[in-house]
Amino acid sequence: MNIGILGAATVGQVLARHLAAAGHNVMIANSRGPESLRDLVEQLGSRVTAGHVPEALDNPAVILGVPWTRVQDVLTPEIDWGGRVLIDATNIFTSYAPHFEIDDLGGDSGSEIVARQAPSARVVKAFNTLPIEKMFAPVPADGLRHVLFVAGDDADAIAVVERLVTDIRLAPVSIGALASGGRLMQLGGALNNLELFRANTAQE
Repeated sequence: MNIGILGAATVGQVLARHLAAAGHNVMIANSRGPESLRDLVEQLGSRVTAGHVPEALDNPAVILGVPWTRVQDVLTPEIDWGGRVLIDATNIFTSYAPHFEIDDLGGDSGSEIVARQAPSARVVKAFNTLPIEKMFAPVPADGLRHVLFVAGDDADAIAVVERLVTDIRLAPVSIGALASGGRLMQLGGALNNLELFRANTAQE
């Protein structure tokens, strides 16, 4: 599958590496342009390329891995998503270490804000509940995989994301609608930073 990744920091880099290793073609983009990513893509292998943001957007599935404070700059109103799958991997931090701060959404959820800013996309929340280093850390026993929660309103889009999650040797668990599931998954939610494991199935 062809996948775009918006954001070339740790989350974008690690997901690009694992998705490419699973056989997917990945285009990664940042605000500084593809030339700034030349060394990175050489390290990530032949299935990973660098592109401009509009090029990364023009893929069947796009992972949103930019900082929360940049979401509005990236998801601009003129983008026609045409029903493409937008995977929201953001967390609602407004600042990071050493002074972590979380956005006050006043009862709203980050996933719903993303969906409103990309109304023609099929938004699925994923890849945000565990720190990326824990997500791909060794499991405590053979035959186990880290659980990765998935939430969305479109069954076909959820199935696409579940397949990608399975391909990178994680265990997808769908928890329902974007509004309710997104609240459970975002910072402060019951499922955020919850490390669970599931046994491999025959299909995996």
